[in-house]
Amino acid sequence: MKNKITSGAFVIMIAVFIVMLLLPADRESIAEENRAMSTFPPVNSKTAFSGEFAQGVEGFIGDNIGYRSSLTALARNINTSKGVTLEAGQIIATNKDIGTGTVQKQTLLAADNRIMEMFINNAENEKQYADTLNEYAKKLPEEIRIFSMLIPTQLEFCEPIYKNLQDSQKETIASVYSKLDSRIETVDAYGALERFSDEYIYFRTDHHWTQLGAYYAYCEFMKTEGSEAVNKDDFEMNSIHQFMGSLSDRVNLSEISAPPDTIEWYDVDKNGSVMVRMHDVSENGELTDYSGVMYERTKTEYDFFFGSDHPVVEMTNADNPYGKTLVVLKESYSNAFAPWLIKNYRSVILVDPRIFRGKLDTIIDCYSPDELLVMNYIFTTNFPDYCLLMKNIY
Repeated sequence: MKNKITSGAFVIMIAVFIVMLLLPADRESIAEENRAMSTFPPVNSKTAFSGEFAQGVEGFIGDNIGYRSSLTALARNINTSKGVTLEAGQIIATNKDIGTGTVQKQTLLAADNRIMEMFINNAENEKQYADTLNEYAKKLPEEIRIFSMLIPTQLEFCEPIYKNLQDSQKETIASVYSKLDSRIETVDAYGALERFSDEYIYFRTDHHWTQLGAYYAYCEFMKTEGSEAVNKDDFEMNSIHQFMGSLSDRVNLSEISAPPDTIEWYDVDKNGSVMVRMHDVSENGELTDYSGVMYERTKTEYDFFFGSDHPVVEMTNADNPYGKTLVVLKESYSNAFAPWLIKNYRSVILVDPRIFRGKLDTIIDCYSPDELLVMNYIFTTNFPDYCLLMKNIY
């Protein structure tokens, strides 16, 4: 009798699973994670024996199942209950993917009224990241200056009891920089942020930095580039209160103290001299325009900056018609950073390898940039899929 009950329960579970796969995919939950849906992995001897195929199938099924957001919320609650309680915090192993569809799972630390990602170094992919940038150094025209900026996350600047739970981001950044071609100029965003770590430079409930944190990194970039940064105090600062970030929906807030954040933004274009246009890529490889803004004032989360990510964002400053043109290869950390940049350039072109389906040659030919900045937050050195996307656009 017991075997029959077990067999019956198993059959019911399989049937429910099949039904969930047949239901329409919960695409909105993927969009909220700021990444593309996983596709079915290629089948070959390499992917089969390395485990990549099995992991890819797992990710594909996870993204294409119906009611995904409800199921992941349930899983979060279960995983939260398994957290490791510290003296004043909790480690939470989530079922959340990080990266652009990578199968690596996200581990969070909830402590000190904050929710933070925990960094684990990946030496093999660290080298792949550096090699990817070195390919740009080999292929780009010699007259284009190339910069690299890796951005640490807030856990790196916490008390040692918390910071030491993860691998050293400072050492990882130094290691990546040491592997870069001599043509690539490195930007010490770490040092800039460390000097102001007691200020509100990171959100408490989101993995991004604030626009104030981005400002300090911008100042360091302009120092490296050889130009003078603008003074943030010359611009009106506005606030949007009661902002709950991307990490808040991955923990049980009833058990974890993490007060709402505030988006503080600086009106760098009060006189309306900056024109912003978004671009997608047509089937024949040409850029196609659509409307967009620097600050999407209907938004109350981090996507307030540019309304979220876009394949290409073109910013033109009418007040600086004879300035330089900068291309930025970026992920979402650049969104709070770019408004500062446009004050020093004639044009700033943001290219997001995660969703840009064209070739960088198109950008180079169209805009004839003077400089290229590759800026990413530290976790991208762990994402082999992100490195592949950066390679594929060149």
